[in-house]
Amino acid sequence: MYTLLIADDEPLECDAIELLVTRANLPLRVIKARNGKQAVELAEHYSPHLAFLDIRMPGMDGLEAAKQIRGIKPDCHIVFLTAWSTFEFAQQAIRLGASEYLVKPVQRKEVYDLLDRLISDLDQKKEDKLQQTQEIREVLNLFSREFFAALKFGRINEEAMRSYFSMQGITMEEGVALVIGGLTEEQIPPFFQQGRTWGKLQISYFPSIDRITVLLFTVQNVKVVEQIVGSVDDYDLVVGSGIPFTSFAQIPQSIATASIAYSYAYRHHTRLQRYSEVLRMPKDIQKTSELNMQIISDTLAGKVEAARTAAHQLIDTINTTNETEEAGIDEFHQLLTVFTYELHKEVPLLRHAPIPKSSVMEQEIYLMDMIDTACQAIKLDRRDRYDRPFKYVKQYLDEHMDSILSVEDMAKLVGINSKYFSQLCKTYLGSTFVEYLTKIRMEKAHQLLGEGIYTVREVAQQTGFTDGNYFSRVFRQYYGYSPSSLKDAVSEDSNGH
Repeated sequence: MYTLLIADDEPLECDAIELLVTRANLPLRVIKARNGKQAVELAEHYSPHLAFLDIRMPGMDGLEAAKQIRGIKPDCHIVFLTAWSTFEFAQQAIRLGASEYLVKPVQRKEVYDLLDRLISDLDQKKEDKLQQTQEIREVLNLFSREFFAALKFGRINEEAMRSYFSMQGITMEEGVALVIGGLTEEQIPPFFQQGRTWGKLQISYFPSIDRITVLLFTVQNVKVVEQIVGSVDDYDLVVGSGIPFTSFAQIPQSIATASIAYSYAYRHHTRLQRYSEVLRMPKDIQKTSELNMQIISDTLAGKVEAARTAAHQLIDTINTTNETEEAGIDEFHQLLTVFTYELHKEVPLLRHAPIPKSSVMEQEIYLMDMIDTACQAIKLDRRDRYDRPFKYVKQYLDEHMDSILSVEDMAKLVGINSKYFSQLCKTYLGSTFVEYLTKIRMEKAHQLLGEGIYTVREVAQQTGFTDGNYFSRVFRQYYGYSPSSLKDAVSEDSNGH
């Protein structure tokens, strides 16, 4: 919905335009002014998107009102209402950036045509702004994820923290970390802003699939957490509260302890758990191997959120049951070896890097990426069991074009009967296997010859042909000219320039 301001000292003119807008059911809210001064006052209050201004009005005329409205809302579309005798104002109207003018008495078609054009322009600007905002949000989210990973494991210095938080308008260095399950990213700001009695509160939060980590910057962290206790049931939340921090250097510890408290609350069906209370409770007897099997089970079921939740519990357990980081890394590596093996038994064609053994942080990233990748593959396979294998085939052929490749070899690679594989090629590759392989080899050969760097023999070898003469015959049949003629043409073109 957009706002249209109409200013004219003749009420009938204002009413006529308003009636046209109402009848056409346009996405416009109409506000009316009797003179220029009132128009400026309404503009300050309503910030209109469109303004229809009569040039001749008592007191402040339309031209002066346009100047002041431009100062209030620079992108407002200004349309002057004029008569034939007022064309001497045309130059001033142009200098003020008027979008258009209407001759009084206004005609219905002219009003509709003009409003359609201006509304279309406003819609396009809104769409462009939304797209730009989305692009900015995606960049910031990516940056935030990387920052949070480093922050969580204490791999970032205080100066970098201060720069990041200052970008968010955060000036305090005292507070507490919370890990919350059950809130969406959109619900975070209103949850901490509405109906609260605490003082100054600044928030930075980092969402993931199964939880949101929130840093509350406040000098009243005890009061804040107490009031949250009264809200968790209303929102159906699970909250883990960490050790309060009094400096940026203590934030990683606060996050880690909040995560441990959250995992305890989640397993024991508690709405809110403070880390200080976890320390006084009997030691958790749930074994890491049991959690690892739970992660495997949830991942194979395609339950990405449940698998990630169990993964966080596993990491928290490893961090709290090992006396040294090296011991935790060794235990985690063993569990990841089992996890990866079980996944590859059940989900074919999953590509993965070697399991890291440098830090718990790298191992956590590896585990979460494997969960996401496996769950996505499982969902794709449920929709179409052959789509992913043939995407793998395409990628494999691109990467091994210089090798000897056969239908039997590719069918075996993706675990499909070779005869049935040949039939599926027409559906998923758009042609027979040999036709598709020839196509990508010829396109690659044409590209390499066009670069003018390689000989015809070298190009033949790079595209899987051991016989140069046979390569030339296939190339000529495919393109209608020989590879040597293409290379000569490229050389002549280069020498000519």
